[in-house]
Amino acid sequence: MIPPERIELAGYLSRWLEYQRVRGTRARTLEAYGGYIRREIVPLVGGIEVAVLRPHHVRTVLLRMQKRGLSPATIAQVPSVLGSALRQAVADGIITANPVAAVKRPKMQRREPHWPTSAQLAALLRASRGTVWEVPILLAIVTGARRSEILGISWSDVDMEEGTITIRRGGQPVRGADRSGTIAFTPLKTRRARRRIQLLPFSLKRLRLHRREQLKRRTAMGSWWRDPCDERGNPLAMVCDRGDGLPPYPDALTRGFKRLARRAGLHPATRLHDVRHAVATELGRRGVHPVIVSAVLGHASPAFTLAVYQHAWQEGPSEAARALEAALGRPHVGNSLAREVAERSDDQAAFAKWQVNVVGRAGLEPAAGGL
Repeated sequence: MIPPERIELAGYLSRWLEYQRVRGTRARTLEAYGGYIRREIVPLVGGIEVAVLRPHHVRTVLLRMQKRGLSPATIAQVPSVLGSALRQAVADGIITANPVAAVKRPKMQRREPHWPTSAQLAALLRASRGTVWEVPILLAIVTGARRSEILGISWSDVDMEEGTITIRRGGQPVRGADRSGTIAFTPLKTRRARRRIQLLPFSLKRLRLHRREQLKRRTAMGSWWRDPCDERGNPLAMVCDRGDGLPPYPDALTRGFKRLARRAGLHPATRLHDVRHAVATELGRRGVHPVIVSAVLGHASPAFTLAVYQHAWQEGPSEAARALEAALGRPHVGNSLAREVAERSDDQAAFAKWQVNVVGRAGLEPAAGGL
């Protein structure tokens, strides 16, 4: 047996990935980790013993990625994965310090957002009408749900009487050994991510029609129809299916969205996830409280919602002023505050009129500031 201090990095990372799998890390995440390890880390430094790994070894990997023209966001994933693995090595007593901690991360370039407007969302709905992606895109627009959450909605999650959808699981893409794509259902990461969303009347009407159409297809296909199973092995009747009962592969939905977004006139860089951002922004601009927006989106906390979408509430002060004006209304008996506000407003208007008619004719400069 190899002593712990003599184990090579490649072998240690293989064991670390297996440990992540056993502790329940999602398949999609493990696939990403394995790709970075296999493509970027092992070819250059995989043969180095973990105990003698130094910061300059990590920089060598990053420099190679930079020379290949990879994006800062992609490059930043390698120290993130390697650093996480070596933190475990520190905890296991194999090394005393994490060499990744001394490596300066590449500067992340913020992506310019291309969030659709409400008019563009309406155009997207029109462009998707009659296509296989109409229902998934409709759900994305009226719920603000993530791609995985949309693909995880079953008919048991839809309450037609109450007009609600419960988001309770996600559909994660999984590639088999033959590179064929399947989907695995997983519970949502946090308690707040599980939520119930009220549907708009027009979307509920479309879902009822979709349900009838789907039942006709199911009857026509007979034994060829296939219901997937949840994480406990129970069959699920999915809302979004690819034609035979199984949910569409997530990347196929992304490609379908890109085609329809171009047809609807959206910016070429618009992503499916940007629809979620657009929903959050529109709710904020309409004055919906951040606590409610956070609950609709399934965020960890309202503070996170405010941090990401603070632009949506920038018009809050003017909205508050308009709301106060509406609340005070025109003066009436017994409303002294409203009367005082209105009288002062009338005085301001009279003063402005006096400036134009009297001072202006005298060839003088109007006084600044008013009353």
